[in-house]
Amino acid sequence: MSEPQYDVVGDLYRQYKTTATAPIPERRLFLDLVGDLRGRRVLDLATGYGAYARTARELGAAEVVGVDVSSEMVRRAEAATDDDAVSFRTADALDLPDLGLFDTVTAIWLFNYARSPHEMNAMFAGAARALGPGGRLVAITVNPGYDVHGDDWTRYGLTVHAADPAPARHDLRIALLAPDAEIPLSMARWDASVYDDAAEAAQLTQPVWSLPTVPDGERACRPDGYWDTALNNPFPAGLTTTRLVTGAAGRGLAFRNRRGGL
Repeated sequence: MSEPQYDVVGDLYRQYKTTATAPIPERRLFLDLVGDLRGRRVLDLATGYGAYARTARELGAAEVVGVDVSSEMVRRAEAATDDDAVSFRTADALDLPDLGLFDTVTAIWLFNYARSPHEMNAMFAGAARALGPGGRLVAITVNPGYDVHGDDWTRYGLTVHAADPAPARHDLRIALLAPDAEIPLSMARWDASVYDDAAEAAQLTQPVWSLPTVPDGERACRPDGYWDTALNNPFPAGLTTTRLVTGAAGRGLAFRNRRGGL
């Protein structure tokens, strides 16, 4: 990856996460997808300042390791965390070090930073290597179905300034809106087929996509129609997939997780 975009963000990203409303359906989506983490070992890729790593621990994970390419975000994550079961590492998801095996790997706003299908494959491969038998990858990324020409998420604190078409993607220039300043970021809205190919190459099951919802309490406390754009043109989407192994006959076989499903 290039120089981490988040190294220069400092406290602004925390401001965005705690004041904008875009993280509300995002968090709901995370909780809907991540499932039962009690007693699990969780690897949180693109951990940022550690919010979802701490959430995983609150949901009962026995151990959580957060990884981010930005040393500044890791420093802030460590400063905000007082739990010996949650630790953080600075590392690039394109070349993930061996951290052991995990029951669940989460990747919140990671895959949208892939700059090519090759980089997407590398990210998926690293996540797959970290998964134990039956392990699940849970990710949130830019929704492949997001209409770049439709209503954007400015009211929720996320503005798309430009969407340039490229093979199998749109290159986006966005800004996260914090009270003190905008946070400019570059990312991609990749076609779903690119995720399918990366999962297959990493011996993971075909990704299952989910769209965000809004908690009833949030609907009740906002003006009528406030969440219409979020639901009609969702910017984020979630995907889940499960580790595969290759059987003796050379076919991909899915491990079953501890809850008995694929």
